[in-house]
Amino acid sequence: MAAVLTTTTPRPTGAGFTARPCRHVHGVSPATFRRRRLAALLIGGVVVLAAGRAGAALGSSPLAASERRPSVVHYVVRPGDSLWTVAHHVAPSTDPREVIDELGHVYGDQLIPGEEITWQP
Repeated sequence: MAAVLTTTTPRPTGAGFTARPCRHVHGVSPATFRRRRLAALLIGGVVVLAAGRAGAALGSSPLAASERRPSVVHYVVRPGDSLWTVAHHVAPSTDPREVIDELGHVYGDQLIPGEEITWQP
């Protein structure tokens, strides 16, 4: 256990002396305190910049949105397939009527067995 002892010493007053409290804390002068604080700020800034550059070097950027490549679906038409069944195969989670309209514009109303249909949602 450590004990801390504080004492007050009378300060001389009179000609050339003013009564003001001593600003030294634990034996450190104000100039040394300012230099240490400035050094700590500089070191902190360097650490932040280094971390930012390291993140950029690794290819990560917290502000950039992840870029996904659009998925492309390839389907080979089988005998007996209709635009409706092809629409269910190439885009099962969307409204088939919209897909049928698009397929009709691109491939026509008649599907040929063996024809490859490429669909990009």
